[in-house]
Amino acid sequence: MVTKSISGTFAILLAVAVAFSAYYMALSGFGSSGVSPSSEGMRVDQTTGFEFQPSFKFSKVGNLSVLGVGTRKKAIINVYSVGFYGNKAVAKAIEGKSGAAASKAVISSKGPRAALLTFAMGVGAEKMAEALTNIEGVKQSTKDAFGSMIMDGVGGKLKKGEHFALEWKGSDTVIAVARGKVLGEMKDKDLFVGLLNVYLGPKTVSPSLRANIGVVE
Repeated sequence: MVTKSISGTFAILLAVAVAFSAYYMALSGFGSSGVSPSSEGMRVDQTTGFEFQPSFKFSKVGNLSVLGVGTRKKAIINVYSVGFYGNKAVAKAIEGKSGAAASKAVISSKGPRAALLTFAMGVGAEKMAEALTNIEGVKQSTKDAFGSMIMDGVGGKLKKGEHFALEWKGSDTVIAVARGKVLGEMKDKDLFVGLLNVYLGPKTVSPSLRANIGVVE
């Protein structure tokens, strides 16, 4: 009788545990997709699984809200995920818009903006500088100085999981930040606009980011 009672109790507890586990997984979205649950309010790059906070405090432009996320790919290789952020004025400028229309509105808006990169693979500082200075309409001397600032500041390479950020302040100032450390800033209107177009323009390096701007998830 005692043995049967213990066995019965164990079976009931096991059933409760299984039911609770299934309930939790259903609530969190964990299951058939194989993707672990994200924290509440996080925006997730579905390609890499990297998460971006709904609000992030940047080094020079302060707290900004995420406007969209996407992936920078090289052929079939995921290089990094990028979350694009803006202040309330920028967010208001894209209300009712998404994709190309929202991206255009972000570029022409006046508030502070930022791009936060999380690397899915190691990338050398020289390659990073080369990619961010491949911009039309910017003086070569400006591109050289900006590239040197990145190479000298990053040193070696950005490893998988490390962060890099570009911050747009005012109407002509760009700040580069790696691993939470400010590498420097440059005041140049053409560079300012050129880098915005790198991510949000028609020739974006991340079509998935441009398509995701303004999309409510």
